[in-house]
Amino acid sequence: MKKSKSATIDTRKRIVAAATRMFLEHGLADTGIASIMAAAGLTQGGFYRHFRSKEHLIVEASNAAHDRLRGLFNEAIHGKPAAEGLDIAVDLYLSQSEQQGCEAVCPLPSLGSELGRADQQVRDAAMGGYQRLVQFFAGLADQAGYAEPARLADAIVSTMVGAVMLARLAAGPAPAASVLRNARQTIRLMLRAPGGEKWLEFYRLSM
Repeated sequence: MKKSKSATIDTRKRIVAAATRMFLEHGLADTGIASIMAAAGLTQGGFYRHFRSKEHLIVEASNAAHDRLRGLFNEAIHGKPAAEGLDIAVDLYLSQSEQQGCEAVCPLPSLGSELGRADQQVRDAAMGGYQRLVQFFAGLADQAGYAEPARLADAIVSTMVGAVMLARLAAGPAPAASVLRNARQTIRLMLRAPGGEKWLEFYRLSM
């Protein structure tokens, strides 16, 4: 019997949800189509009714992970002033390794080394996720009255992604905590003068 459109959509969502979780937990190369379909309670043969390739699924999973991260940001900062929202979102991003499960995990630092070796559509999706993060932080920075909010947001996101990636590579919790603490301090220096030029002075000095 042919599935209804709504059933097909639900099945696709189950596959994407399973893939998102498994890619973030185990990596791209170590997560196969068969294991994803099994985790979704489906047979491998049905995969190509929903996706052209594994790369197509990786793109969808990356988008889903960024959607979920954006949702967490919006929930955490709801009703807060923009400047406070910036602090909250930065802390949430930098503490993602402390969260339970994969809900707050960003694909960029967790899969960065693999994304760089992936094909063009996957790399494009990764950079699209990066730009979405920049746009989110730029919107808050603009509302808070910072000079050149897009540049500030780019500096914040670059710092956060790099710090989380390095913390994942660190040999133990103490070095990891040090990397994340330094990133927090650096970003706080950039954010300490809403509406002024001090963050730009800091940025130029660090170049």
